[in-house]
Amino acid sequence: MTSRSSGLSAFRRKTSNSPILSTPAPLMPVLAPQLISGCENMLDCQRDLFSIPRDTTYLDAAYMSPIPIAAVAAGEAGVRVKAEPWKMTIASYYDEVEEARMLAATMVGADTDDIAIVAATSYGMAIAAANVPVAAGSVILLMENEHTSHRYVWYDLAQRSGAHVEIVPQPADGDWTSAIVSAIVNSSRPIAVVAGTLVHWFEGMAIDLETVAVAARAAGARLVVDGTQWVGAVPFDVRRVRPDFLVFATYKFLLGPYRLAFLYADRRWHEAGRTLEHHSWNRVGGDKSDFYKVAVPDFLPGARRFDMGERSDFAVLPIAIAAMKLIRGWTVESVFGRLRHLNERVWSQAESRGLPVARLRYPTPHISILDIGDRLAPNAAQELKRADVHVTLRGSKMRVSPHVYNDEADIDRLFESLPLR
Repeated sequence: MTSRSSGLSAFRRKTSNSPILSTPAPLMPVLAPQLISGCENMLDCQRDLFSIPRDTTYLDAAYMSPIPIAAVAAGEAGVRVKAEPWKMTIASYYDEVEEARMLAATMVGADTDDIAIVAATSYGMAIAAANVPVAAGSVILLMENEHTSHRYVWYDLAQRSGAHVEIVPQPADGDWTSAIVSAIVNSSRPIAVVAGTLVHWFEGMAIDLETVAVAARAAGARLVVDGTQWVGAVPFDVRRVRPDFLVFATYKFLLGPYRLAFLYADRRWHEAGRTLEHHSWNRVGGDKSDFYKVAVPDFLPGARRFDMGERSDFAVLPIAIAAMKLIRGWTVESVFGRLRHLNERVWSQAESRGLPVARLRYPTPHISILDIGDRLAPNAAQELKRADVHVTLRGSKMRVSPHVYNDEADIDRLFESLPLR
């Protein structure tokens, strides 16, 4: 308790007159500087690698991305593996698992040993909740309107532990970073967990996760991060942020399948972390024919102890591998450059058409969320769908989330088809 108090006191002294709480934080400091200033690494449109008709405008990757043609073929080949089980070997259960683990690690700057294969974001969050220490009377800190996969589990843990969930309200000035840091520094109770992210999933505002991480560590809190809405689209380095856990599903910006996610676990959890499932595939000797003879073998090294059962899904894993190979070839930095370019066109189109939109003070460069107010027609969702134009509409807000298969014509067609009044 003494070390926690002294660490937090030092952080309070450091930030009491610090620009962290009074001026805009830098936009996602985990990004390379050249990507913050421009689109030098912009990728060409990759539409030919997807089965998207030219008259379909799909701008909803933040909901669910299409799977590349190569990934579809990989999935079909994977299904055929199960159709002929007599041809399978023990390698069928390990080789693709390790390849997927390695590729997922490259998406976030991690080592292969840091990654576990899990079923969903909620599954990874359940692992995190099973491990982070939460004392009675302590606080689990959440952003207002956090995604349910990163929310429900913390309420459950707080109830079981006698802890409190405290909500950081959406800041009027859009500065989530300062709001979260202020909540950590000024809490009257010890902070046990900070549930963080780089991008608010609903509002599209960016958070300086590195600054939040510094505040969390000074408070003695654990940092658990949801990366589903940005991993694969935004360059990120876990070595700079050092979260305890980071979970990211594959079905959005990683262009992968549904029902698959990856869990990054900091090395402090590699030796003593508690897993949700117990099976032979995450244990030493599970690949041997006499695996059953040892009563309880040791776990495999690294984060593999957290791997879900039946992790070597012969249909799902090949899809993720093929998609991540494409992203690795393009580089996340180049993907980010293209998405930044397309989202700038979104805002330019909205402004040029006189829509009453205000650019966010801290925007996330790969997603645009525009509040169109009462100019949006009541039947806008139905009319856009009829025009084969796909975005997410919630009330007066429109979320536009392009990916590498989109081009400038897609953005133009969205605004040409947008029903207004």
